[in-house]
Amino acid sequence: PSMLLDIVETKVSDRTAGQAADLAAYFRRTIAPSLDATRKLLAKAEKQLSEMKPATSVPIFRELANNRRVTHLQYRGSYLDKGPEVTEGVPAALYPMKDSLLTVDSGGRPNRLALARWLVDSDNPLTARVLMNRYWESLFGRGIVVTSEEFGSQGELPTHPDLLDWLAVEAIENHWDRKALIKLIVTSATYRQSSKVTAESFALDSDNRWLARGPRVRLSAEAVRDQALAVSGLLSRRMYGPPVKPPQPNSGLNAAFGSSTDWQTSTGEDRYRRAIYTTWRRSNPYPSMATFDAPNREVCTIRRNRTNTPLQSLVTLNDPVFVEAAQALARLALSHADATDDQLAYAFQKCLLRLPADHERQALRDLYEDVVNQLKDQPEEAKRLASDPLGELPEGLDPIDAGAMTVVGNVILNLDEMFLKR
Repeated sequence: PSMLLDIVETKVSDRTAGQAADLAAYFRRTIAPSLDATRKLLAKAEKQLSEMKPATSVPIFRELANNRRVTHLQYRGSYLDKGPEVTEGVPAALYPMKDSLLTVDSGGRPNRLALARWLVDSDNPLTARVLMNRYWESLFGRGIVVTSEEFGSQGELPTHPDLLDWLAVEAIENHWDRKALIKLIVTSATYRQSSKVTAESFALDSDNRWLARGPRVRLSAEAVRDQALAVSGLLSRRMYGPPVKPPQPNSGLNAAFGSSTDWQTSTGEDRYRRAIYTTWRRSNPYPSMATFDAPNREVCTIRRNRTNTPLQSLVTLNDPVFVEAAQALARLALSHADATDDQLAYAFQKCLLRLPADHERQALRDLYEDVVNQLKDQPEEAKRLASDPLGELPEGLDPIDAGAMTVVGNVILNLDEMFLKR
């Protein structure tokens, strides 16, 4: 209101008591109620913060004393057979540590701060190049230096050395801002090329080493699972906390542990946490992620193998996580619209970020109607198909429609376009 606008434009010190009262009343009447939802979230966060248990001990880094012990090389591992003294330093084969990187109170010896300075020093030829090569590899599927784990004499030469140098300089000048660097790459004309393989581009660049096409690469094992949960609305975005145990096929547990196992599937929100929080055992790796080339974590793995096998499609069809995601996707589609065609189009677009073509729309419709006809005489099977393991159907949803839409969702989640970036 114009009257209140005049009050707002008046200096606080010049406002009358009546003007202040009018402004406060307007705030309580119109603005304050809209903040109720935010206040509830704030109260919930404050409660969670107050319930967090403080750490029993706090690790503190401190510099070693000046009278630190002398360490010697031990021949054959024997502490009785001492060799030359060993001091702090960086590998001689790498960029040397300059005196200007040492701290004043270090007594001329390298410490942790000096090592950190050495890593990000603008004259260090490796850090920025290795970092940008990994960013490039994560986005394009292969690095400018293909052997991203080996920049030494045993690795391959960069396909575009000048580009790698330029990206490294950009990383340093942008103060190592990861988001800015990734944005720089994904908005480039090179990244935004079509990934369609033509006879001409394949003849000139079969492996896309020279970037004749845009990237066409499958998502990582963790992202495959998270993608299915995300499009179905199940993914928990809560951060931090202990590891969780999401559903996995019972056959895998029995094969690894026999009839006894302590793998108790997590419940509630923990069931849908991001894959990074999944409990991992070398003796029994999480099956679906292992199938999609997740490393076994016995050694540090910089560059993963990438395979394409029939077993992967069986995972996205039958794994409990993907079945549950299909059920949740079906419920979203059924509650989105009343017309079947609109429901099918919604589920398709939710997963693939585009509307189905005419022939795809017809294929989805035919599949849906076939399953509906099969389930008409099997109401219990329809109910099981739509609710196990996700849970009871919301009130008002027909089990036959939900079961048929679950099958459609399961098929959509199994398309290569769902997990293949192109």
